[in-house]
Amino acid sequence: MPTPVLIAGLPGKMAAEVATVAAEATDVTLLETGLTGPVEDGLEMTFGSQTVRLIAEDSRASLALPADTIAVDYTTPAAALSNVAWYAQQGVPFVMGTTGYDRDEAKRLVAEAEISAVIAPNMGTPIVLLQAAGRWLAEQFPGAMSGAGLTIRESHQANKLDTSGTAKAMVGYLQGLGAAYEVDQIEQVRDADTQREMGVPEEHLTGHAFHRYELSAASDTVQLVLEHNVVGRRVYAEGTLSAVRFLSQRIAAGSRGEVFSMEDVLRG
Repeated sequence: MPTPVLIAGLPGKMAAEVATVAAEATDVTLLETGLTGPVEDGLEMTFGSQTVRLIAEDSRASLALPADTIAVDYTTPAAALSNVAWYAQQGVPFVMGTTGYDRDEAKRLVAEAEISAVIAPNMGTPIVLLQAAGRWLAEQFPGAMSGAGLTIRESHQANKLDTSGTAKAMVGYLQGLGAAYEVDQIEQVRDADTQREMGVPEEHLTGHAFHRYELSAASDTVQLVLEHNVVGRRVYAEGTLSAVRFLSQRIAAGSRGEVFSMEDVLRG
C-alpha cells in the first residue's frame, strides 16, 4: 500500500516541491491536509490532481491521520520543535529537513516517544555523498591539513534565515583535517546582486545552494577548492521521498525510537 505523507511547511517552496514530487509518485499518497502557519490557515493548494487544504496548529487536534502516516517537515526553525513534539504525541514518524533548531532535543523527543525519524540538514543525495567523503577524510587523515587557511562561502535564497547546515557540517570535517576555522566565520550570501556575480542563474535566485570551500596550504603555494552548485529544489524533494521510503521500510522491520541520517538512507 502507498505510504500516506503529511506535508508540514506549506505553502513554503521546499515543502511545495516535495508535495509536487509526491503527487507524481505511485508508492506514496499525498494527504488531503497539510500543516501551515496561522496566516495560511484554510488555504488550498493543488499538486497534480491532488488538492491539499492547509491547517494551522490550532486546528490540527481534530486531524485524523491514516495508519502508517509519515510526516515531512520543512517548516521554520522556530516551529520545528513544536512540530516534533506533536509528531511524538501522535506517534507519527517523520522526515525533517528543517535546520537551525535544537536537534538534540528533537532526538530526545523521538527516543522518548519511540517513534523513528530521518533528520538531516541536507536531503540532496549528491551533497550527502560529498559530506560523507569529508567525514571519511577527517577520520582517516586527522590533522593532515594542519595550518591550512580556510574560507567558506554559502549562498542561498534570501528567505533562508539560518546558515546552511551543510556548510556547518563541512566545517566540522575540515576542522578534523586540521583547519583552524569556526562556524561563525562562514560567509553567508543572501544578496541577489552578489549571487548574480557568483553565477547563480536569474531564474534560480529564489532557490539555489552555491557553496565554495577553499583551503590554502603550504605557505599559500597550494590552493584546494571544493565547490557545489545546486539550482532548484528537485534534488532535495527526490531525496526526501527516498528518506520516506527508507523510514517506512525501517519501521516495518521494527525500528522504534531511532533517528537516521541521509547517509543511512543511502546505505539502505
